[in-house]
Amino acid sequence: MPNIEVVANIQDLVSNLQSAIAAQIMANIDIANNFQKIAEEIYSILTSGRLVKPKMNNRKTIAVSDNVATISGWDSLNIKWKQAIKENYGISLEQDESKVKEYYQNFITEFNRYGYQTKVWELDPKNDLGKHYRSHAEKQISVIQPDNSIGVSRGMCEEDCYPYFYALAQIRQQDIVIADSNGIWLFYSHGQVKFVYRL
Repeated sequence: MPNIEVVANIQDLVSNLQSAIAAQIMANIDIANNFQKIAEEIYSILTSGRLVKPKMNNRKTIAVSDNVATISGWDSLNIKWKQAIKENYGISLEQDESKVKEYYQNFITEFNRYGYQTKVWELDPKNDLGKHYRSHAEKQISVIQPDNSIGVSRGMCEEDCYPYFYALAQIRQQDIVIADSNGIWLFYSHGQVKFVYRL
């Protein structure tokens, strides 16, 4: 897996590309940035309305793509959260780690080819190793609402989500843009990865 190429500005994300491809990626960056703002707003609604328990405040992440948002974790999606987000944004709030598990198992040979295996976390359920990392919001959105533009409410984890999206872009043969609170990631379908920090 290659290193992340950190670039100075958004234009450098698409340098040396054909103009039509560069224009499409720039459009996807705009969409992902908008989704990222919505992800932060959704998280703010959940925390300010005391819909997320205080102990979860620093642990939950929201990912947005098109008309769907996902919340990290499993077995913790409250119907009040779904209603609040539907009323405020017209967006369906979802949580289904099992879809990530199923997708990963269906494409395990391809993920292995690109050097990805779900990491195990010390607090994973003993009978379901890898569940913690599979439950990350950005992974859930990638299978619940597949798109090439994703917004995430906080910084994407580099230890597991980075290699997952590196592999996923190549498996799907699709450039994937992820805008998080730290910057913009561009996972190219040919295996290159670029990142630009937010100013």
